[in-house]
Amino acid sequence: MPYGITDYERPSVAVDAAVFGVDDHKSSTMDEKILKILLVKRGEEPFKGMYALPGGFLRKNETADEAVGRELAEEAGVMSSKLIPLRVYSEQGRDPRGWIISAAYISLTNTVQLSTAHNSDAAEAVWMAFRYEVTGGSERIIISSDETALEIIAENGRVIKNDLPFDHGTIIYEAFKKLQDEVKYHDIIFDLMPELFTVSDLHGPYRMILQKDESMQAFRKRMAPKIEETDIYDDTTAAHRKSKLYRRKIIREE
Repeated sequence: MPYGITDYERPSVAVDAAVFGVDDHKSSTMDEKILKILLVKRGEEPFKGMYALPGGFLRKNETADEAVGRELAEEAGVMSSKLIPLRVYSEQGRDPRGWIISAAYISLTNTVQLSTAHNSDAAEAVWMAFRYEVTGGSERIIISSDETALEIIAENGRVIKNDLPFDHGTIIYEAFKKLQDEVKYHDIIFDLMPELFTVSDLHGPYRMILQKDESMQAFRKRMAPKIEETDIYDDTTAAHRKSKLYRRKIIREE
């Protein structure tokens, strides 16, 4: 019997993006770089007013890659970023509106100034601090701003507490675990950095993502083959001794 497209029920298809960036954090004792994640406040039901991942539905004749790029531009003003496919989420009941599957992505970018298009279904886009910690057999993610604190808890690789709508807690958890692998094995940490950075800028997010308590001296030695020194100094800090700026070393294959 020949295939007919109307012979099968069809789900709606959406995209979601876990967008990570690195930004300055100033405390009373030191300045450091911290990991952040981009969330949007939902402007429509379901879950109106809650913070969620940016995303939306595919339009006709649009690829998933094109859709996630469009949604990031509309909902947050993020015009260019590195996109890494994560996986498709199709579990039953993941969306109260019906049968909706989502192609999820990891996006890496500088913490650019955000904007939300007037015709977007998001009310606003915000960068929030992202913290990951392991206690006993539990993994805990805390996403926070001055006004908001959201928690995701996982045990045995499965999310058991999710303060975000839909299955976005699971997407964020799995996106971060993949980010850990990419940083460890593929040096993707550089995609979170501006073109020029200090070794300290690189060190802070690296330690947090991999939960690796490595001294600055050891880290600098290990990174030496991958970075190159410039003649430019960091003039954004009030420290007595300015830090030199580095860039990623481009290794050209012969």
